[in-house]
Amino acid sequence: MRDTRVRSFMWSLGYSGCFAVSSNGLGGGLGLFWLSSVSISLQGFSNRCIDTMITSEGGVTWRASFVYGEPKRDLRHEFWDLLRSLRSTWNGPWICCGDFNEALSQDEHQGPRARTDAQIRAFQDCLHDCNLLDLGYDGPKFTWTNRQEANANIRVRLDRAVANGEFRGLFEDCTVENIMTTSSDHYAILVSLTKDSRRTRVQPMSHSFRYEAMWRKAPDYKEVLESAWSAASESAPSLRSTWNNLNRMAPMLKDWSRTTFGSIHKQIRKLEQ
Repeated sequence: MRDTRVRSFMWSLGYSGCFAVSSNGLGGGLGLFWLSSVSISLQGFSNRCIDTMITSEGGVTWRASFVYGEPKRDLRHEFWDLLRSLRSTWNGPWICCGDFNEALSQDEHQGPRARTDAQIRAFQDCLHDCNLLDLGYDGPKFTWTNRQEANANIRVRLDRAVANGEFRGLFEDCTVENIMTTSSDHYAILVSLTKDSRRTRVQPMSHSFRYEAMWRKAPDYKEVLESAWSAASESAPSLRSTWNNLNRMAPMLKDWSRTTFGSIHKQIRKLEQ
């Protein structure tokens, strides 16, 4: 993830602001997007967290920390200490969400290579010290899979939102929804702060959609992509509308691909024979 790439996403997705923590090497990196209806004040950042203060149009301010937990188990204590340090500087409403790279209980891990009680307890202790509680979820339980078959398959609830009592009191109707994706081994999590923001249920994107790199070689690729996005777009940009736009774009691009390139799978099978 690079800052220039995040900025280009910002304009194409209809957001008014963005911030990126560039990746080290080919993977990783963090990106944050927001609309002009909120004021974002950056408090700090690292390769594990983008920490912000958010003020809504109504003048309500809360802290929001967007995280990517330490993937190495022997270094994960450093991430827990980072959250504790954030807690020490703020007593107001606080929500922390993202991929924590850890389960909160044994039943959140399914498959081989079970997690130790000690590493789960370290996560629990961190949330207790920070006065943060899991906000729960709607949708599938497990948010990550290693995409292996049968006995080698591992599924874990790694992605979540946690918040303190002040935040839960401020947004009593806040909910979290786990949403299926096709481009990642993680589910997306959608945090809705009010009932009004949940009026339209987000539909999961079809499993059968897959972006093909060869599309970019077509002379009309950019024109088709822009046309499909414009046709699918809702009036007010948001995370929900962005996801719904992508969902509506998928069948348009599939139809165009079939017309332009034919059936890719048939061509592959023919070459394999």
